Amino acid sequence: MKNIITIALIFILPLVAYFIMNKNSDGITAVAKDNGNPNILVFTSTMCMDCKKMKGLLTEIEPAYSSRVNFTHINALDNNKQVKEQIKKYNITLVPTLVYTDENGNEKNKTEGYIEKEQLISEIEELING
Repeated sequence: MKNIITIALIFILPLVAYFIMNKNSDGITAVAKDNGNPNILVFTSTMCMDCKKMKGLLTEIEPAYSSRVNFTHINALDNNKQVKEQIKKYNITLVPTLVYTDENGNEKNKTEGYIEKEQLISEIEELING
């Protein structure tokens, strides 16, 4: 009986942790604004260490560019229709992924995985300046 309980806990605890971590997930945390600015779609997951590092980097960089670029954060693990459509549209296969789109929503570039601050700034500047 002790072994059965141990085995059950090994399988149940990770599932409980997963649902607790994603309980507050609202999928797309900010909708891309239609203000004539280019957009950066940030696909992440709460279970991803590189996503957490990227979130810290974006928290540092976003204020400097918020008047010229719209940032839209998307939890790729969310099971809602809008998120699934975005994942399919931009062929998201891993997180973190940043999709850079012009003001009309046309994809200009995409970076997959964690990128350093200098590269992110360079990508944003290239998006802004065309």
